[in-house]
Amino acid sequence: MQRRNSQSHAFFLFFVLIAIFAASILARYYVIDPVQIPDSSMFPKFKERSVVWVCKLPQCASSAKEQDYVLAKFYSNEYMIRRIIAMPGDTISISDKGKVITPHRHFKWKGEDAFIQTQSIYIPKIGDTLRFEQLNEVEQDYLISYLHSLGEKVFVKTTLWQGEREINIDRVGATKIANRQVSLKEIDFLPWQDRYLIELQIRRSEPGNSPIKLKRKLYRIKQKELPPTNIAEQDSLQDSVDISLTPPGEVTVPEIAKVDTASDEPQPPPPPEETAEPLDEVIITKDCYFLACEKGSNCPDSRELGYFSADHIVGLHLKTPDKIKAKFVDPALTYVKAAEVVAKDIWRIVKDSAEKAYNFVVEIFKSDEADESEKDDESEDAPSKKVKKPQPTKPRKSAIKREDMEP
Repeated sequence: MQRRNSQSHAFFLFFVLIAIFAASILARYYVIDPVQIPDSSMFPKFKERSVVWVCKLPQCASSAKEQDYVLAKFYSNEYMIRRIIAMPGDTISISDKGKVITPHRHFKWKGEDAFIQTQSIYIPKIGDTLRFEQLNEVEQDYLISYLHSLGEKVFVKTTLWQGEREINIDRVGATKIANRQVSLKEIDFLPWQDRYLIELQIRRSEPGNSPIKLKRKLYRIKQKELPPTNIAEQDSLQDSVDISLTPPGEVTVPEIAKVDTASDEPQPPPPPEETAEPLDEVIITKDCYFLACEKGSNCPDSRELGYFSADHIVGLHLKTPDKIKAKFVDPALTYVKAAEVVAKDIWRIVKDSAEKAYNFVVEIFKSDEADESEKDDESEDAPSKKVKKPQPTKPRKSAIKREDMEP
């Protein structure tokens, strides 16, 4: 008893509580994080406005596998919960009917509208070397998005081919997408679905059986730095100017050699020149994943945004809180709701009974008051309203005897 009541024991318990509280705060902000799903993109797995718990440790994100739900960072710095349907090194096929074939399983999206043609997609892994010309239209778009996410400055140049013969790219200007004329300035940036529709329109208008194909060439922008301007060289250039023909105290300096002598700070070098070089091969430096929604349409995922590299997966969905919720919290909430309904019914019955009892008592009091008021009225009117009570009539005695009645 003395040990339990000692100050050192109380201080130890207080220190333990503080340590537990600090560990909880650190775990909340640096290990796990509740994420609210703002829409119905993951229905029926997660409902709209539902909250899921994710692990934000790098070990959790790196251990993600196929069919796991992860917290992904979009290129617009938004965060969303998505499902992994393809791992690095997998090849998947998506048809125009929404059927998805992966090395692990098959499924189908309802209302899928991102693919208007059946395409096979390879998900690159770290160390792969991809040749841009050997990729299909979807893979080319995904590779360009991947390079942009890494900060690479790349662009494409489009040419039009009929079979093995290159034709004038101006034919693209006669096509339409969504009832609007296609501009030649945007042909290099159109997604693969629009380019496919353009190829179909040109094929119908061009004679011959050769296929029409829009081919693209990938280029990387490189900056060619100019040598920095040395102030000492400029000073030597000024000293070499012939000043014999100038008046005393004046020096004529060529425009190219003028410097600001008011400050000793070096002037910034001129901007570097930009040059472009063909980019035929791309070496993948990060593992890529194919993330998808549960919905088939109107949901941003890898179908529209391309590959998600490993550094864009920032969290892994924790299944344990969901199991605890399904096993304990949801039944408890069900019982609480049922108890709430019963309590409301009991309260309603008690309230109705109390109201009835109150009304009954009020009626009794009203009736008693009415009787008392009547008695008071009768007592006040009694002297002025005296009425003689009728006396009962007695039968008269007959004077005739029975003997006299005989004949």
